[in-house]
Amino acid sequence: MTVQLEPTPDHVPLPAGFRAAGLHCGLKKNGALDLGLLLADEPVGAGAIYTQNQLVGAHVTVCRDHLARSGGLVRAVLVNARNANCATGEQGIADARHCCAQLAARVRCPVEQVLMLSTGPIGAPLPTERIVGHLDALLEHASIDGAMDFARAIMTTDTYPKALHASGMTRTTGFAKGSGMIHPNMATMLGFLLTDGAATPGQSVPQLLRAVADRSFHRVTVDGDTSPNDTLVLLASGRTRSADLEATVTRLAQRLARTIAADGEGATRLVTIEVRGARDEHEATLVGRTIATSPLVKTAVAGRDPNWGRILSAAGRAGVAFPAERARVWVGPADVYSGGKPHPQNEPAAHRHLTDDTLVTLGVDLAVGTASADVWTCDFTKDYVQINADYRS
Repeated sequence: MTVQLEPTPDHVPLPAGFRAAGLHCGLKKNGALDLGLLLADEPVGAGAIYTQNQLVGAHVTVCRDHLARSGGLVRAVLVNARNANCATGEQGIADARHCCAQLAARVRCPVEQVLMLSTGPIGAPLPTERIVGHLDALLEHASIDGAMDFARAIMTTDTYPKALHASGMTRTTGFAKGSGMIHPNMATMLGFLLTDGAATPGQSVPQLLRAVADRSFHRVTVDGDTSPNDTLVLLASGRTRSADLEATVTRLAQRLARTIAADGEGATRLVTIEVRGARDEHEATLVGRTIATSPLVKTAVAGRDPNWGRILSAAGRAGVAFPAERARVWVGPADVYSGGKPHPQNEPAAHRHLTDDTLVTLGVDLAVGTASADVWTCDFTKDYVQINADYRS
């Protein structure tokens, strides 16, 4: 069963000044799209956040270098699926640089204004000939209508493409790829945010991205594991100015983060962990992440068991001090623990919530302050095991 928060759109608009494309270059089976391109009409301000894994994909090294050398300007982003180009040594880095150079020559921009990202199984050499051999066709396909092709091209075990748009004083479009190896150690995935807005004076594009990520992609987890290739990129053309750009991009990023959790491998429930009554937002987020990562909590949801003890126990090991006897725990509309005691009479309502609703809410009030945070995860099912047991076959 797939949890899909919003119907897959036929078309997602791009902000002015951006084009996108996706095509099949032979990496995926059955002709599925596997090579994507984001193209700006002119160099735009950019920022990126990467995995904190000690093992990093070749593209992370190249992207860091290119953004430093370009002064944070990007003209094109190339993405391949079905090959992570990770644990491939110096040759993997050279292969990524070669693909960037070939695209830069075609776009007529400095090579450092091209980023390349890869996703897929670890350890295989990057098939550079297939990728480079399709760059001309990829550029020919690039258009203002290419967003959904790009979204499909970056998918791995995703069951549907993740592309969303928000418009107002500024226009913002976001893409994400991810179903497994998802955890807030950057928020495991590939993510792309495009906006025609400009960061506020005194705030750089990387600073804007960090603020957005902390309230969105850093609050999503599927399985507590992290990928060596995690990367989140923000491209901002600066064509329009809006005082609420950060809020607009954050809301869009939160919607994308929720789609990642909803499409978690084998998931049947999107789970929102609501933490209330914390001293500050950091502590609320830490407690939420701990509950969201707990296999015991996630398997209880899969079994439709409103096991409040697992929720409270997970909160108790998060490293945040709070009086457990004053805490409150809820499952959907049902108060299952408060006043230092459980409320078994409310568990039937909690069970119905887990059984009938695909959008599940679990909550805890720490009773030590007024700060809050939401974290998103999914249930942990037998299908997750099967998907990952068969991942490379």
